Amino acid sequence: MLSLASSFVYALLTDRVLLVDFDDSMSGLFCEPFPDDATWLLPGDFTFKGRSNGEKFRGVYSLGNLLEKSEKKHDEEIAVQATALLYLYLSGDNNYDMLFYRDDTQKLLTNVPWLVLRSDQHFVPYFFVMPGFRAELDRLFPDKEAVFQHVGRYLFSPTNRVWGRVARFYDTYLAKAEQRIGLQVRVFYPDKTPASLMLPHILRCMQVVSGILPRLQQNETSPTSSATRSRTLKAVLVASLLEEFYTELKDMYWMRPAADDAAVGVYQTSHEGWQETGNGAHNVKALVDIYLLSMCDVLVTSHFSTFGYVAHSLAGLRPWYLQNPGDYEAKRNEPACVRAVSPEPCFHFHPYYDTNSANHGDAAGGGPAPVIMNCEDYEWGFKLANLKY
Repeated sequence: MLSLASSFVYALLTDRVLLVDFDDSMSGLFCEPFPDDATWLLPGDFTFKGRSNGEKFRGVYSLGNLLEKSEKKHDEEIAVQATALLYLYLSGDNNYDMLFYRDDTQKLLTNVPWLVLRSDQHFVPYFFVMPGFRAELDRLFPDKEAVFQHVGRYLFSPTNRVWGRVARFYDTYLAKAEQRIGLQVRVFYPDKTPASLMLPHILRCMQVVSGILPRLQQNETSPTSSATRSRTLKAVLVASLLEEFYTELKDMYWMRPAADDAAVGVYQTSHEGWQETGNGAHNVKALVDIYLLSMCDVLVTSHFSTFGYVAHSLAGLRPWYLQNPGDYEAKRNEPACVRAVSPEPCFHFHPYYDTNSANHGDAAGGGPAPVIMNCEDYEWGFKLANLKY
């Protein structure tokens, strides 16, 4: 979803038509975003459909390979302008394909009819430091902290299969709550950060650092509580591949009353155990969780998680990022989570040339205002923000 939204923005900037090549696991997730009989699906009889993953395809049509072999700019112009199709591999490797993010390369691509783009990154932020795109981007997105929200809400419309599950779960468990709290936990390395280590870390974030969740009373019953008295109702939605976080939180707030006497309900739609890439049913459950999280009032999400990025960016919320507990003893004095400055997703693996212009603006000198900052959860990444200096 992040790379598809970025590709759509690129299509707008370069006056191209966006077509997508969904595999079977992606079918049935999204409605057609464009009106009437228009479709964004690549025609089934397209010459290169299903072949763009192959090494041979990359070797023959790769922009990076072409630029690497060209020693002079004149040679580059001839080689690029003579082809009808180029393959752009923008999936994080710092290779010659990263020259895609230069204005002179974009000029070379102007006359290439077909661009096949492959990425797993949210690469929109870097467009804002490309002089050739900046003016148009400022017109399209005056609010730099709502870029993905606007694009995502326009481009992604869940099918009835997905939205039906979202609506039923929301109406049953979340709708009546006075505060809806979303917790998304992604454990990247279970051996290093097991649930037994993560849970205290989560509680430190939600009860101590952010104060999102109330602490517990020492006694199992509260003398001031009453089954008939009206209390503040808080609903916690746990989105995780694992069941442990949901079970532990649910049992905690069932066994003992909250210190502020609030009623806290904890819910989870599913716990798959592990990520099943390429499984359509698994993707449906993931998308349901993303949209339910985006309906919450406050969010706590895992650092470096693209799943969490989509949820809080669609919501337009500044989340609390769970830091990686790592060596718990060594990090005992560090905050368990940090508040995001901007709701925008992080571009993890950006080009490593000209990074100075991405970190600093020239607003004082009459140039464009700075809108790029290092990500709160990944210091090497870039993200968009409404910065004030």
